[in-house]
Amino acid sequence: MGPGEHARWMATVETSVLKRFQQFANSSDLLGDLEKLFTLIVLNCTLRNGDAHLKNFGIVYDDVLGEARLAPVYDLVTTAIYQPKDSLALTLNGTTLWPNNKTLRRLGETRMSGTPAKVHQIFERISDALGQTEADLRSHIKQHSEFTEVDERMLKEWKKGRELSLQGV
Repeated sequence: MGPGEHARWMATVETSVLKRFQQFANSSDLLGDLEKLFTLIVLNCTLRNGDAHLKNFGIVYDDVLGEARLAPVYDLVTTAIYQPKDSLALTLNGTTLWPNNKTLRRLGETRMSGTPAKVHQIFERISDALGQTEADLRSHIKQHSEFTEVDERMLKEWKKGRELSLQGV
């Protein structure tokens, strides 16, 4: 049985996601999986996905006694385009406010045991991927004008997320 509805929304990134993943994961590439998990957290913040709660972070395994690894990513939504005052579903550093670059860097360096260079590399990968996706979305707008309003709002939220979470990258 999973956590109750209230507990699901009151969880923290530090304990309920990162610490529990380290506690239960049994992967031959634990550091790689932890890096992917941190990348997912930063990506959710950058995209302004306020619906990234506990059910969106998990482990999968083929055998109960076998390797347990990070589950594939799913359900990435820029919820802020539908709820302009949206915030994180899980607390990070004691708040549900969208985290700034310094907070995310500290999280990566302390909870992922990443070096400043590794954390910066993750931020760069996200920034590069977002840049390509923004170009794809602009192309989509040109081809499907009926989505212009939603797509433009999404681009605006991504810009805010990038400026706050990936500041200077």
